[in-house]
Amino acid sequence: MRRLNPESGLLLVSVAVFAVLLLKHISYPVLWQDEAETAVFGERVLEYGYPKVHGPRNVLYEFGSNIAVGVKESQDAYIGTTWGHFYFAVPGLIWAHQVDDRYAKTARLRIPFALAGGLGVACWALALLPAFRGRPRRAALFAALYFLLAASSVSLLLHLREVRYYPLLVLLFGALASVELRYRVFGALRRGSRAWLSALLLVAVFHTFFAAWFIWAGVLSIDAWLASAGTARRGRTFLAEMAPVLLSGLLIAPALVFFETLSIVNAFRADLGLSVAGYLANLSFVGSHFLRHEWLAPAVASRLAVAYTAEVLRARGIRDVAVTERAISLRLAVFAGLYVAVTCANPLVYERYFVPLVPVVNGVFLLDAFALVAMLRRFEARHRRRFGTAVALALGFVIVATSGPRVQDLRGRFFEITHRYRGPLDFAIEHIAESAVHPEDLVIATNYANHPLMYYLGSHVIVGTNLNNILAERRLEPDWVIVRRRWPRGQAELRAFLARGEYEQEVLAVRDTYFNNVPALTRSASTPEVHRFATPALAPGERDRGLVLHRRIPRAGAPAGAANGRSESDAMADSESRG
Repeated sequence: MRRLNPESGLLLVSVAVFAVLLLKHISYPVLWQDEAETAVFGERVLEYGYPKVHGPRNVLYEFGSNIAVGVKESQDAYIGTTWGHFYFAVPGLIWAHQVDDRYAKTARLRIPFALAGGLGVACWALALLPAFRGRPRRAALFAALYFLLAASSVSLLLHLREVRYYPLLVLLFGALASVELRYRVFGALRRGSRAWLSALLLVAVFHTFFAAWFIWAGVLSIDAWLASAGTARRGRTFLAEMAPVLLSGLLIAPALVFFETLSIVNAFRADLGLSVAGYLANLSFVGSHFLRHEWLAPAVASRLAVAYTAEVLRARGIRDVAVTERAISLRLAVFAGLYVAVTCANPLVYERYFVPLVPVVNGVFLLDAFALVAMLRRFEARHRRRFGTAVALALGFVIVATSGPRVQDLRGRFFEITHRYRGPLDFAIEHIAESAVHPEDLVIATNYANHPLMYYLGSHVIVGTNLNNILAERRLEPDWVIVRRRWPRGQAELRAFLARGEYEQEVLAVRDTYFNNVPALTRSASTPEVHRFATPALAPGERDRGLVLHRRIPRAGAPAGAANGRSESDAMADSESRG
């Protein structure tokens, strides 16, 4: 066999590092609330063919306080989001049915999403590699560094492991970028092929996260307008360039009507509202996150250095080089700016909305860095040393000055892949499962994280965050009451259950945190707690901070769960909960 060159060897190592940091301990902890929502709706897809809201006992709805907004009443279908990730979860659910261990189930659910996210990073790398056509060793070095940058983004790694839509968006965005760059920049795709490929990918984007379709439609519309400038028949050219947007718009039109997308968006915005100050706060949140945890500062610095160096070369009459790398980098930077500008108009901004931009920022940084090296080589030797040293020192200073949070993130991630993290739900689910012969017969009341209890225990879980079925559920007598003290909503209902029956209190040796764990690294009003890399175990003397479970003491002669059998009153309660 021919020996690997150093660049190819580095590529293999960087891919391996990325894979280990992505997949190691993927079974820990158990699914948190949002992930479990995907799982339980996936189970409804297996049972009914679509994500049905009302089942035999459990109601699946956490979109907001008004259940009428996110439910298609004629089919009792959940329309708070589109359904792509629910259907994508189905093969993993079928795979998970083959094992009993809850951590094996968790791994089998997460692995398909993580692989999709990893493939998305590879798609982004492949989308950019034609910039180095004819230079295979430089292309291999670029790909290797690209995977190392991805491996250094702990936020990206954590979000790609989620049983949610984020890894799917990274994959679809990477595929779309590959198609568009091959058509628009590299000339490797015909107009017709590009139109259908991009249109189909845009349809997939809509069914994964509908807001992203509107962003891509806007970006491609601007692209089409610029591409048609100066042509003989600008109107006809513009329409031809707009083909992916127009085709995908026709294809998703029935779904827009079915999901009541515009009505839901209007209701959501009317309920929450967004002021100018709120919009600026959203921009500040995104900028702060990318400056601290991603490579935004080095990307901006390299962009400025490239622009300045290009002007110096032009002033000295030296032929421009690295035009392709600079052109692609500029397109990526414009896309990232438009994406942020539009997405920050959402009243609630979460870190996860911007995860698809991490590969974009990394691409801008690397493309400009490679372009800068190529441009410096155009200087005479004595000027190259002086100018190159100044640029290298400036970029190095920016990288070192902003590396502190990223280093801390990586330290936490290395700890996490060498120690098994377990959150409050891991302890609660294990304790309840060991205490009951048939957990599926239990009624559990809690004011947060009801979906994981439904998925892992199969229990009838009531109250929840939004109290969307509370009139029917007040008639029940829970076997377990779990008051999540960090979440005020619903606590009054739980305490009413405790006052009505006899319960014994059990304190587990884990802190009652906001979440079992979340992938977010930046705290905000909508995310009051960030990712934990170590199990939130109780320290000596911290019993009062532990997770408290209340177990019902059965009355003499009445086995646990007997008060909650499928009686005529339960059937009536189910009927009332449906409307």
